[in-house]
Amino acid sequence: MSPDFDQLYNEVGPGVYRYLRRLTGSRTVAEDILQDTFIKLHKQLAVGVTISHPRAWLFQVATNLSKDETRSKIRAALREERYATQSIVIEFASQLEKQQLVRRSLERLTPRMRQVLLLFSEGFTYREISKISGVEAAYVGVLLQRGRAAFKKYYEGEHGQSERYHSNSL
Repeated sequence: MSPDFDQLYNEVGPGVYRYLRRLTGSRTVAEDILQDTFIKLHKQLAVGVTISHPRAWLFQVATNLSKDETRSKIRAALREERYATQSIVIEFASQLEKQQLVRRSLERLTPRMRQVLLLFSEGFTYREISKISGVEAAYVGVLLQRGRAAFKKYYEGEHGQSERYHSNSL
């Protein structure tokens, strides 16, 4: 493995994992997608491809793999619904109340708002967010502002006014 790969994994990997964890809501799915993302990077580096903005490239690949995973889950659920003889109840392990509240609030946002908000929380600039998400650079700020306002509304609506939303709690 090249030192560039190791350095990228150590420096960018944790941020990509946090992004995927919040985007997918699943630790195991986030870990799988993170692994697939870095496998793609390794393959690209192995054949001599130069990636000019590796951090943005990694987040873009992770986003695309996450979309693929979501489509796959939807197809599997539709197949299961169509062919299942009895319904299957899936029990999820309970999470801390605040994490559930943040997750539910994020889920109520449009996919674009959620993506822009999560990328911004990872420290990307508007231009980088535009490139990763495919949203016009001038519209990123609008989506970010609307996303924050909607998140705050949903968060406080579910939890009440007793605990105020803090923008750094994402």
